[in-house]
Amino acid sequence: MKSFLAVSRLSSFSAAAEELGMSRTLVSRHVADLERHAGARLLHRTTRAVKLTPVGYDYMALCARVLAEIAAGEEEIAASRNQVRGVIAILCPIWLGSFGFSEAAASFCVAHPDVRIRVHFEEPSSNPHAFLEQGYDLCIQPNALRDSAIKVKKIGEIDFCLIASHDYIVRRGMPAAPEGLLAHDLLVKSGEADWVFASGLKVSARDNVRCTTNSVFALCSAATAGLGIALVPQTVAARFLNDSKVVSILPEEKIAKRPLYVASAPGGQMPRRTRAFINWLDDWFRKGG
Repeated sequence: MKSFLAVSRLSSFSAAAEELGMSRTLVSRHVADLERHAGARLLHRTTRAVKLTPVGYDYMALCARVLAEIAAGEEEIAASRNQVRGVIAILCPIWLGSFGFSEAAASFCVAHPDVRIRVHFEEPSSNPHAFLEQGYDLCIQPNALRDSAIKVKKIGEIDFCLIASHDYIVRRGMPAAPEGLLAHDLLVKSGEADWVFASGLKVSARDNVRCTTNSVFALCSAATAGLGIALVPQTVAARFLNDSKVVSILPEEKIAKRPLYVASAPGGQMPRRTRAFINWLDDWFRKGG
C-alpha cells in the first residue's frame, strides 16, 4: 500500500522507489500484487506517464485511510511506552536549511531514534493546502497563511537586511534614509508589497521594481550583478557580504523581523511524532539553536 501511494503521488515508479529506499522492481511487484489482490487495474502505465485509473483513485483513498489507522494505532502503542516513532515528511524553503532548520531536524532524530524524516527543500506554493496534496505532513513557512483551515504555529523570527553591489552604489549613490530607496531599482521577492523597518516605517516595494523572484538566492545574485537593491534574510546575505563586491545598505536602519511558521494539517488529533517535532522546533529556535 505504501508503494502504491508513493507511485500514485509521484506518478513514477522510479521516483517512488528512490523515496522509499527500495528497488524499482520491488515497487512494481508491490503494485502488481496489490492489483492482483484487488482484482482490478489501479494504474495506467505508459512509456511517458503513470496515472491512476478510476478504481485506482478510490483504492488510493482506502489505502491512505488504512495506513493512517495503522500509524495511529502504532502511535498509541508507542505512547504507552513513552516513545515517538514513524516518518515525518517536511517541505521547507531552500534557504531555511541554513537558518538552523537542518540542525534542528537532525538533533530531533538523534533524540528520537525511532523517527525518520523526509525533508524536501523547495519554495512553498501560494496554495496553503499544496504541501498536504504533495504528501507532506509539515510545511515550514516564512509567510502567514490567510483564509485557510491549515494549522499554523509561530516557531521563530528571521532577521533581514538590504544589500547591493558596490558598482551599483557607485553608479546610483548610497541612499541616506529609507525613503531614499524609492529612487533606486528594487529587487523584490514575489508577493511583497512593502519593506517594513523596525521603526514602523514602510517603503513601497511595488514601484521601481527591476526584478521579482520567489528565490532569495536569485535576489542575492541579481544584487551582486548590479541590478539594484535587495531585501534578503541575514543568514543568506552573509554569504554574499563576504564578497567585497557586495555592500550592506542602511545598516543602521534595522529591518523589522519576520515570523517563521510551521504549517500542519487541519482537523483532529495531530500524530504524536508531528506534535513532538513542532514543539522541538519551537524550543530550538526560541533558544537560538
